[in-house]
Amino acid sequence: AVGAGTDSPQQEIIDLLKDKGYSDKAIAGILGNIELETGGTFDYKQEEVGKGEGYGLFQFDPGGMLPYYNKYLEESGMEDSISSQIDFMDKVVKGDITYYNEKDEKEVPILGGGNVDKLQESFKKDDVAEIAKDFNTIFEKGKMETGYGKRDELAEKNYSLFF
Repeated sequence: AVGAGTDSPQQEIIDLLKDKGYSDKAIAGILGNIELETGGTFDYKQEEVGKGEGYGLFQFDPGGMLPYYNKYLEESGMEDSISSQIDFMDKVVKGDITYYNEKDEKEVPILGGGNVDKLQESFKKDDVAEIAKDFNTIFEKGKMETGYGKRDELAEKNYSLFF
C-alpha cells in the first residue's frame, strides 16, 4: 500500500510507533483512534469540538491524562509535539507513567497494572479492529462511534491505506 506523504502527521506517527516496536496492526489500531479523536486532522494541537476540553492526538482531558502529560513535558524538558504525545502514550501503555496510590502505598501505572498487561497483549493480536477497540476501552475510554466514524472501521481503513 502507498504510505502517507513523508511530511504528513500520519507518517510521522507511523514512523515513531515503528521505532518503538509496535506492529503494523497495532499502529493501525492506534491510528484509527487518533483519527476519530482528532476528527481526521491528526493535529497534535487539536482541541475538542463541542463542550469537552480534550486536547491533542488522544484528546487528553483535564480530569484524566492532561495533567500527567503536562507534568511529563515539564519533567522531560520537552515541547508539546506529535513526538512528545506519542512518547507519553507509549510510556503510559507500558506502565512507565505512574502515580502514588495511597491505598497500596506505592507508585502504580495510571492505567492500572492489569490494564497495562491487557493492552500489551492486545497489541500482539492479529485483528486491527480488536486492537482499536481495546485501545479505546483501556486508554481513550471514549465512545466507539461518533459522528465522524467508528474506531474499528477507521483502524481497518488506516491499515489498508498505510500497510
